[in-house]
Amino acid sequence: MATTNIVSTLQRLISGIEESIVIFNEKGVILHASDRLCELLMQKELEGRSIFEFIEGKSDSVKMWLENLTHAHFKDVKVKMIRNESTFPARLRMAAWSVNDGGFVVMASIVDGTFIERKKRDLLRKTITIEHLSKSRKIRNGKLNEAIYEILEMSSKAMRVERVNAWLFDDTATVINCIGNYDASVPGLVAQESLPRIDMPNYFKLFETEKIILSTRSQESEMTKELMESYLIPNEIFAMMDVPLRIEGEIIGVICFEQVKKHRDWTLQDQKFGLIAAQMVSLSVETHKRKLAQQELERALRQQQRLMVETNHRIKNNLAITTSLMRMQADKCKDDFHRSLILDAANRVNSIAALHQLLSDSENQHRVHFAAYAKQLVQGLRESLSNPSKPIQLVTTIKDCEISSSLAITLGLIINETVTNSFKHAFSDQRVGMVRVDMELNGPMARLTISDTGKGFSLSEAHGQGFEIIEGLAQHIDAKMTTSTEAGSIITLDFRLR
Repeated sequence: MATTNIVSTLQRLISGIEESIVIFNEKGVILHASDRLCELLMQKELEGRSIFEFIEGKSDSVKMWLENLTHAHFKDVKVKMIRNESTFPARLRMAAWSVNDGGFVVMASIVDGTFIERKKRDLLRKTITIEHLSKSRKIRNGKLNEAIYEILEMSSKAMRVERVNAWLFDDTATVINCIGNYDASVPGLVAQESLPRIDMPNYFKLFETEKIILSTRSQESEMTKELMESYLIPNEIFAMMDVPLRIEGEIIGVICFEQVKKHRDWTLQDQKFGLIAAQMVSLSVETHKRKLAQQELERALRQQQRLMVETNHRIKNNLAITTSLMRMQADKCKDDFHRSLILDAANRVNSIAALHQLLSDSENQHRVHFAAYAKQLVQGLRESLSNPSKPIQLVTTIKDCEISSSLAITLGLIINETVTNSFKHAFSDQRVGMVRVDMELNGPMARLTISDTGKGFSLSEAHGQGFEIIEGLAQHIDAKMTTSTEAGSIITLDFRLR
């Protein structure tokens, strides 16, 4: 193949490749040079010149390789390239093809060694930044403003861009609001107005693609022309990279990297870092929202606690007033039967009031220590039912446990009814006696036993003595109830704690 033909073929091959590539013959005469190579060597024109003008180190080895191309068709060598009056390390990779006239055509790529080192340093800088942000307490603690500032500032330094900012869409996705605008030339975050969709519909449509928006020459790009007068020109932005922010797959906003006063080609490493920075911003926003929700929940719980305390306090006071009114009414009764009915009802109300007294004094408005409740309840019964002419003892042995307020009310009413019945009916023929209230625990189960040393009772008599109330209450808590009248009266209830 003729030299001109192979050079033409190679030119077409490399026309779309943005690398520093040169084509020269076996004598080193440059036949073609890419624009990127001209930029690298700071030369307007290279064709017709010798490649050896620009090689300082190991140029003899390159010449020798060219002189012996019959034995070698590929060469990879580290050299020093000359650029104006300075040099820089480079890697020269050459491949040769023979031509009809006995000569050779060589195509070589020249990789700037300083560029490789810059890439290594760039990657290291970004890696360190990612590691630091992954350990950030500000992000984990949900301190949004502090977290955003940290992410934007460190991203600016890692990416070597002057401006980085984060934006969130409003609920209708018609406005995008800035939550942080970092400018390396200004301390702290800079205020930035919101951007409405109505003023830049085409720019907003770009977000619907859910892809990274890259603009290497923003002031010349069709994608960003709607931002020209209001944003790009005032801020001297020449290149932009916008990375979507996502929470659970849904786009909530964007983080923007903005190059000021010069164009920029955004590398794959830039884009990868941008995605990680976007994840950090999204995490900060999500953590902040969860923290606010947690604070609102805690506030609601505190409010509920205050309302429950106030409610229990008011119920206790109202029940106390009701009990007092009932006792006053009992004092006005003209016969013992009606007086007894009213006093029994007053004692029932008082048993419920005692529970609300404990609940109003407790931090937990839904559960109560049963031993304290039973002690207070029994003390009220002792004062209400005591008769100097019949010194009857009322003894309690309660294993303490924390139970629900609904279970406590039911057990309190059972104790009230049973003890009242014993005081009224068990000792009609005796001057002394004892009533006991005992409760034992066995894992999730409990046994409540109420007994007296009186004369006992028959089941036919019991229904007229509040026994139906006791049976109904026992069924309400799914308790197994047994009775005995062999040595006084004994009522036993086995039930599950809750």
